[in-house]
Amino acid sequence: MQKRLDSGPAISTVDERRILELEQRSIRIPSSTFEEGEIADLYASRMADIGLDVEMMEVIHPQDPAKKSRQPIGRLRGTGGGPTLMLNGHMDPGAEMTGWTVDPLGAKFEDGWIWGIGAHDDKGGCVAAISAIEAIVRSGTRLRGDVIVTPVIAHKLGGAGTRALLDRGVKADLCINMEHSNNTIANVCVGVVMARLVCTAPELFFRYSAEARAAYMNPIEQQSEIVRRIGPSLKPIPHGGWMTFKSHPELPGFPTHTFDVIHKEHYYFKNCTGRSSRECELTLQFRTVPGQTTASIEKDLTRLLAAIKREHPAFNCTLEIPARGTESGWNQAPMVGRRADHRLR
Repeated sequence: MQKRLDSGPAISTVDERRILELEQRSIRIPSSTFEEGEIADLYASRMADIGLDVEMMEVIHPQDPAKKSRQPIGRLRGTGGGPTLMLNGHMDPGAEMTGWTVDPLGAKFEDGWIWGIGAHDDKGGCVAAISAIEAIVRSGTRLRGDVIVTPVIAHKLGGAGTRALLDRGVKADLCINMEHSNNTIANVCVGVVMARLVCTAPELFFRYSAEARAAYMNPIEQQSEIVRRIGPSLKPIPHGGWMTFKSHPELPGFPTHTFDVIHKEHYYFKNCTGRSSRECELTLQFRTVPGQTTASIEKDLTRLLAAIKREHPAFNCTLEIPARGTESGWNQAPMVGRRADHRLR
């Protein structure tokens, strides 16, 4: 449960009904990646009504110039002389999954909980940021520094909306990212590195020589050996194992990983990847702690693959890190922010 502040003039002007109304309206708007236009308009309208200076920024898809979306930039201007604060969150849902037991666009409110796609990740964060600024304005509080509210697009493209903001020159002295964090506040963030492993074997069927069989290890079984040695998804990678790192006290449970995609073609079925039936592809992501780099993970994985090769001479795997297509999106170093003593007032 989030601890409520019990002091300060702005707290007394928080309107829970308006927060709920904006959150429910947000959830009821489908806003998949690069389809955020309608919710961008909603947030722009609310911020303008509050009294912020608002501009709408067009963003071009980083891989497909024919696709465009838009994101609002709202600015509460200060009286001058104070640092600028950015409140940043994303409008596209973090994960669009099946199996809902309620309408994912229904924004059901029950027992203090709102149910819907993106309610947690990250429409709730965007609504919280806008509502906080509304409370400040309603209270009559004047800040010395500006506050910039930036609900961005394309979180699932490696933060394409935020990257576009930075390319545009939108900057601040301080930033609070509204990404869901179980109601905690942190100044450290894990990194992410995507890796792709492609295992290959000669074609071999049910009639073969002893020599051919000795040179063969099924590509799926090769990947299985990799998976076994890396360990189960979403569990902390243990010290003293295949990965080298130093734990961070504010990041319990990290580093960790998850296996994202594994695929092998077969001539019985339609080819989906363009790879040959001799190959099996695995893509996974690591969430890293400060001190780890793409180069250190590459070294760790190379050592792991070499150990498999020593035990299984037919093992044949190539490593691609960062995985092609993720170099500028899902390849980010861990970050440790400085603790700021600045005051906006």
